[in-house]
Amino acid sequence: MHSDSWEVSGYLEARGGRLHMEDQDLVALAEARGTPLFVYSERRLAANARRVREAFAAHHPRTVVCYASKALSSLKVLRLFNDCGLKVEVNSGGELFRARLSGFPPSAIVFNGVGKSVLEIREALSPPILSINVDSLFELGRIAETASAMNVTAQIALRVVPGIDSPTAPGNRTGSDATKFGIRANELADALTTVRSNPRTLRLVGLHCHIGSQIPDIEAFVSAARRVAELYRPIRQEFGSLAHLNIGGGFPLTYLREANDWQDGIFSPTIDCEDVARAVLPLLAAELGTDIEILTEPGRRLVGDCAVLLSRIENVKDRPGGRCLVLDAGYNTLVESYTYKWYYHALSASKLGEAEAPFRLVGPLCDNGDAFHDIDGEQSAARLRSDPTFADRGDLLDALLVRMPPTRHLAASAGPGDIVAFLDVGAYTLDQLTPNNGRLRPEVGFLRADGSYELLRRRDSYLDLLHNEVA
Repeated sequence: MHSDSWEVSGYLEARGGRLHMEDQDLVALAEARGTPLFVYSERRLAANARRVREAFAAHHPRTVVCYASKALSSLKVLRLFNDCGLKVEVNSGGELFRARLSGFPPSAIVFNGVGKSVLEIREALSPPILSINVDSLFELGRIAETASAMNVTAQIALRVVPGIDSPTAPGNRTGSDATKFGIRANELADALTTVRSNPRTLRLVGLHCHIGSQIPDIEAFVSAARRVAELYRPIRQEFGSLAHLNIGGGFPLTYLREANDWQDGIFSPTIDCEDVARAVLPLLAAELGTDIEILTEPGRRLVGDCAVLLSRIENVKDRPGGRCLVLDAGYNTLVESYTYKWYYHALSASKLGEAEAPFRLVGPLCDNGDAFHDIDGEQSAARLRSDPTFADRGDLLDALLVRMPPTRHLAASAGPGDIVAFLDVGAYTLDQLTPNNGRLRPEVGFLRADGSYELLRRRDSYLDLLHNEVA
C-alpha cells in the first residue's frame, strides 16, 4: 500500500504526520471536540454537486439531478444542495418532512419507496409534489383512492423493473425481478389501465427505474437504459410524451486504497458518474429524442467522500491472529461495516508517514462481529482446519464468506490514545447511528468553506439515551 494513495490535493492531506481536511488539523480537532467525531466538508459537498450536474448536462440538454436524501438527510446538507440547484428524492414521510423544512418546493421533490402508507401519500399530496414513483399495482390504487378523497391530482411515475441483476452487494441490488422493488413488465399493462381509469386523480408524468447502489459496471447502466427506453416507447404512443424519465442512481465511489479487493471490484470501481452520463444519455437521446427530461438520483456519489470519522484507540490486545486495537467507534457508528461488511479505509491520523504494521481493528461493542477485519474468513479457515472434507472448497468458501480484509495497516507504534481515521464515511452513516450498548451517538461537525467549524449534530448525553422512553 502506498502511504499517499488516499490523499486528495487541497482536501485530505498529510501535513507534519497528521491528517488535515483542507486547512484543519483533524487530530487537533478530535482532541478539542472528543471522539468518535464525524467531520464533513462543505466545499467538497458543493464541488460534488457541481461535478455531477455538469457531467450529465454535458451529454443531454435536459437533465435534473435529484439528490437521494437517504444517503444523508442532514438539514444543512439538504439546504446546501438546494442552494446548488439540485432537486431531491425522498423515501419516507420523515425524509419528505426534512426536504420541505430545508426549503425544497413541491416541484423539486420525488418520492420513492416500496411501502408508502396512506399518511405518507397524503403528505406527498399536500400540496402535490413533482412525482410519486409508484412501486406496485396495489400502491397505484392506494394513490388513486387517496387523491380522490383529497380532491387532488397525483403526479406519478411508474417504477418499472428493468430485469438487471447488478454486480454489487446483494443488499444493494434493486433492479431484478427477484428484489422487492418496482412494477414488473408483465404488470405494466394493468398499471396503465388503472391510470386510464382515473384521469381526474392520476397524471402519468414519467417512468422510473433503479438498479442498485455502488455499481462498478457500466454495462449494467446501459442495459437498464435500453430496457426502460423499450418500455417507454409504447407508452408514448398512447399517452404522448411524458415529462421525464428517471434513471435512478447507483454511481460508484472509490473506497479501497489497497492492492487487493475482497468484493469483486465493488470498492475499487473503474467508472465514475461521467462515464455513466457519457454512455447512457446519448443512447436515451437517440432512442427517445431530447425533449424528455432525464432525472437521476445520486446519493452516495454526492456525499460519500465528503466526510471522515475520527476514533481513538482505547486498548490493545495480542491475540493468535495478530495484535488488536480496540477503538471507541464500532458498528454503532458505521452500521454498514456490520450489515454489509462495508469497507472504509483506515489511517493512523496522528502518525502518518511512520512505518506500518498489520493490525486487527475492533470496536467497543459487546459482540465479536464488532470488527473492521475479516471475521467471516476466520470462521471459514477454522472450519477448513477442523473438517478435511472442505479442503477442496476453500476458494468457494472464501468467495461466499470473505467480505473484509484480514488486517489493516497502521503505524507500527499505534496504541492507546492515538487517533484512527476512517475515510469516505459520508453516505449511509449518520442516518443509521445507533446507541447500542448505551454508546452515545457522536458529534458531527461541518467544516465551512471559510474554514469555520459548525455542528451538524451535537454529541448525545446520557439523558438523550432516554428520549421518548416511558419509565
